[in-house]
Amino acid sequence: MSAALLLLAFADAASAQPIEIQADQFEMLLEERMTTYTGNVVATQGSRAITGRELVVRFNEDNEILAMRASGEPARLTDAEEEAPISLAGALLDYDFDESVVRAEGGGVLSRGGDTIAARRIVYDLKAENARAVGDDTHRVTLTLAPAADRSKLLPNP
Repeated sequence: MSAALLLLAFADAASAQPIEIQADQFEMLLEERMTTYTGNVVATQGSRAITGRELVVRFNEDNEILAMRASGEPARLTDAEEEAPISLAGALLDYDFDESVVRAEGGGVLSRGGDTIAARRIVYDLKAENARAVGDDTHRVTLTLAPAADRSKLLPNP
C-alpha cells in the first residue's frame, strides 16, 4: 500500500525529489488500481504542483502512474521552474503520463510569461511545450500577448 502512495510523480519515474500530497480525505482502491484525494488537494514535487477539489490517480500492476484527473474550480497545474512559470487551469485536468500531455476542459486557461490562452479546451504537451486550444460557438479562443514575452514556447510549432 505505501508503495502506491509514494508513486505520485509529476516528472519521470526516476525523479529523486520528494512528493507531498495534502488533502482532507484519501481513499485507495487497490483492486481498481486507483487512489482518490478529496478536499483542498495540493500535490507537489519539486517546482511542479497540482491543486484542486479532487485528484484521482490511476496506476498499473507495477504501481507506475498512468494518469491523473484533477477537478476543481479550477483545478490547476503549475510549474515554477521554467524560465517563464507555467500555469494551466480548467474545471478538469487530465494528465496522461505516457504522452506527457495535460488536457484542460471547461474553461481552460494557459499562462506563461505574461501570455495567456483561454479556450473551452486546451491540450498542453509538457515535453514539446506545445499548446493547442479549441473553442466552440459560444466560447472562442482568446489569446492575450504581453508586449515583450517570448511566445516561441507558448504557441504550437508549425
